[in-house]
Amino acid sequence: MEYKLHVYNQEIITESTMALLPHYTNTGHLHCTLLETFGETRIEQNTYFVLNESCVYYGGSFDGSLASTRRILRGQKNLPIMVSIPLEYCMIPLGSPMKKDTAWVAYHHIEDVKPKGLNSIIIFYNQVKLEVNVSEDVLMRRIEKAGHLITTYHFRQKTPKSKKRGNMIADDYGEYLR
Repeated sequence: MEYKLHVYNQEIITESTMALLPHYTNTGHLHCTLLETFGETRIEQNTYFVLNESCVYYGGSFDGSLASTRRILRGQKNLPIMVSIPLEYCMIPLGSPMKKDTAWVAYHHIEDVKPKGLNSIIIFYNQVKLEVNVSEDVLMRRIEKAGHLITTYHFRQKTPKSKKRGNMIADDYGEYLR
C-alpha cells in the first residue's frame, strides 16, 4: 500500500479520516495530522479548528454537537461528537474535547483495541496501528459512548414523529386517542 503525505492549510473530516493527531511545530505552533485510510495530511491548524470546520461544512458546529451529545450522554465526560449526523461521522476524543491539543479517532474505522501496558493500540480496519496513551478500559468506554450516540441519532432519524409523541404525557385522556 502506498502511503502519501500532503500538507494543507485547511481540511475537513471525510469517510476516509481515521484520526486527528495534534503536534507542535519547531516554532511552537499547534498543528495536526489527519490520519487517513491511504495516507496522512498535515494541516496548519489545531484539531479543534479542523473539527469545528468539519461540523460547519456538514451543517453544524463543534459547540452545537457537543451540547447535543451532553443531552444524550448526561453526566459523562470526554464525550464524542457527531461531525455529521446523516453520514454518521463520529469522532472520539483521547483527552478532553475542550483542549485544542486533544487527539481524536473515528468510530467507524476502529476494528479492535489491544492493551499495551498502561496504553492501548488501536487497530483500524486497514490494519494501521496507532498507540495511544489511554488505557484499554477507558478507550472501550469511550467507544461505547460513541456507539450509543450514533444509535440514538439513528433511532431519532428513523422514528416517525407520531411515535416520538408516545413518550409525552397528555393533559387529558383525549390526547391518547389521536
